[in-house]
Amino acid sequence: MKTVVIMIIALGISSAGFTQTLQPRDSLKLFVDFLKDGTYLSPKEYVLKSFEEKDIVVLSERLHPEFTQYEMIVDIIKDNRFKGNVYTEVGVFNAGISINEFLKKEGLSKDEVEKEILDIFKNLDMFPLWPNYNYYYLIKSIYEINQQRNPDEKVFLYPLDIIFSWDSIQCNEQYKMFMEMMEPQNNLPPVINRNEIMAMYFIRAYNNAKYLNPYKRKALVIMNTYHGYTRIPQYLPNPTEPYTYSTAAYIYKTYPTITKGILINFYPTSNTIKLVAGGKWDASFKIAGNKNLGFDLKGTPFGETKFDMYNFGGRDYKTVNFEDIFDGFIFYKPVENFELAVGIPNLFNDSLFVEEFYRRKAIEENTTIEVAKSSKETQRYIEKTNVLNIEKLENLNQYISLINKWIKN
Repeated sequence: MKTVVIMIIALGISSAGFTQTLQPRDSLKLFVDFLKDGTYLSPKEYVLKSFEEKDIVVLSERLHPEFTQYEMIVDIIKDNRFKGNVYTEVGVFNAGISINEFLKKEGLSKDEVEKEILDIFKNLDMFPLWPNYNYYYLIKSIYEINQQRNPDEKVFLYPLDIIFSWDSIQCNEQYKMFMEMMEPQNNLPPVINRNEIMAMYFIRAYNNAKYLNPYKRKALVIMNTYHGYTRIPQYLPNPTEPYTYSTAAYIYKTYPTITKGILINFYPTSNTIKLVAGGKWDASFKIAGNKNLGFDLKGTPFGETKFDMYNFGGRDYKTVNFEDIFDGFIFYKPVENFELAVGIPNLFNDSLFVEEFYRRKAIEENTTIEVAKSSKETQRYIEKTNVLNIEKLENLNQYISLINKWIKN
């Protein structure tokens, strides 16, 4: 054991020393100089400072299962300077009732806390199960934070996804129709505009929170990728057509003077291995020491980078830069330190929920409950998801290669 520890320490020292000698290729120099020459706030301090200027901060988060970003988010929420509530894409809107009833409670035992959160997860989402642990961590952390706060200072959590209840779904036809109504059909917009509805739910919940407590003017909104894009560029075939907006864009249009959109560093959702700006940003931060920090994008090399993430659902949009979509940027941990945390410990210890999960799978897959119960794949899923599994990013070496190509040998 001592030998292993020494090796790790030695490797850490070597890695730190190596980072200091990394040299950028010429196209990276502007980015690296910006990072090395400036003085920047930590992600937490940057968000809290943003709340001094704006009432609504929208974070465009990484892929849903990524855990470390929620350590940063919880660090923000637990600071006494944060006086608002939290609003998330994850979770159906009607789940907010049970979530916030739980968050009001005080003095629960460890076992009681676990039971409350597990009961919430059984009805959290329109999928048979939401398996990502970071949301469990978020709910539990806010409960613990609230134990140290007065009733009028407690933080509440509002999920914003479309209202849904598994109790009302009895067959595949019902479920399939509901899910398909949220997707474009025959090159036409979806019947259910999920982005618009989530924004409407936010506006309703946000205004109600301020009505009940005038001091609750601050809102931390967490949206995933496209839903968190603060502004959407013109749709060129018909620039005046409101062709598509993200949830964050609807919020921004409603509250243009008090909303700020911040992108968290991540890797774009794609069928291929891809990083923002082809890996330039990640390489720049690597050369500068991979320091966790946040800054406004306007007028920076990062803000003036051509926007190359998800393309708004079509090709016919005006070419814009990152500063046209987002107001700020947070770098929190490099991709090699991302953690995909999947599994809700002890959820399937409840035999009644196991039966309900089989029913949901049978509906989702348009089969019988007997076939669902005999599925080895579903059985393995239950077994695996009943414990917490933490993994690194798949194909990590290929992401690292994209980064290293911008660094001189």
